[in-house]
Amino acid sequence: LSGFALWATLIAGVTLIASGPLSYTISSDFARYLPEKTSPVAVAGYTAFGSMLPAVVVGCIGIFAAGTVDMSDPEIGLKSFGPDWLHVIFLVAVVVGVMSNNTLTTYSAGLALQAVGVPVTRAVAVVITGVIAFAMTMYALLVSDFLATVADLLSLMVTLVGPIMAVYMADIFLRRNRYDGLELSDSSPASRFWFTGGVNIAGAVAVITAAVLSLLCAYAPGVFTGPIAVAMNGLDLSLPVGMIVAGVLYVVLYRALYGTPELRR
Repeated sequence: LSGFALWATLIAGVTLIASGPLSYTISSDFARYLPEKTSPVAVAGYTAFGSMLPAVVVGCIGIFAAGTVDMSDPEIGLKSFGPDWLHVIFLVAVVVGVMSNNTLTTYSAGLALQAVGVPVTRAVAVVITGVIAFAMTMYALLVSDFLATVADLLSLMVTLVGPIMAVYMADIFLRRNRYDGLELSDSSPASRFWFTGGVNIAGAVAVITAAVLSLLCAYAPGVFTGPIAVAMNGLDLSLPVGMIVAGVLYVVLYRALYGTPELRR
């Protein structure tokens, strides 16, 4: 590979790898149970190591499998490792594993539904997101081409999750990671985080603008290919464009609309 093909492949690989940790950055629910004086470096370090270790192990298994049988279609390739009944168990394990592995994000997705005003209880919100996730898993495994579907979904997912993470990181930068947990939980107009009618205009504009630009750069042939990606022969710049634009735009808009944030210890 050389030229655009080389860069397209490299960036696609980075995007797929980044989609994992990116998808969990808005689900930091367990951090709230840590002591206030816990080292941020330790939290980041252990989280990174905990994510890396299983990824390396599973990745090595994938390399071994790909070097042994044809894994262009994982479902068919894995059948050669054992009898049909073992393959059925494998598919069930994938479905159950996906559900259990995404318990935290399903919980957070339920909270997100409530946060945007969907009038359901937390339990119902979690059930809704769980059913959607189950349906998408079954579609990827049994209806469409598995690898193509996963790659396309991850490529499109980062067009939204990337900007959201960038805004989150930019806000941490602005506040030097100093937040008041009680005030963050205050959803009344008296809260310092009420902003404009309950909406952080800087964050909303930054995420939407960056997501649109990121989508224009996305290359997911099976679902959607942005005009910029087409013009660049399949070079997918959705991840860097989305995160850089969102982060910079948020800082600029926040300071223009709300000034310098007051730091709290």
